[in-house]
Amino acid sequence: MSSTPIRIIIFIIVFALVVVLPWWISILILLALTIYFPLYLEVLFFGFLFDTLYSVHFNFPYTGLSLTAVFLLITIFFKTQIRINRSKIND
Repeated sequence: MSSTPIRIIIFIIVFALVVVLPWWISILILLALTIYFPLYLEVLFFGFLFDTLYSVHFNFPYTGLSLTAVFLLITIFFKTQIRINRSKIND
């Protein structure tokens, strides 16, 4: 079975959870999904959603989107490093 229907279902569920639950629980759920899925780009949408729901107007209004982009880049970097080191160990 393809992972696309699963990701769509999870996106709908997480969207409802982000709207209903407190922000800190939603962040923990998004962190777990970002680590679980190989490339969870949906987290960028949720960062923008956090900005529209919870943001106080600062000089830079896209702090949630920026933080999710940085976290996504950090997880991508660490996942590639783990794969590289794992392949070196197996050789």
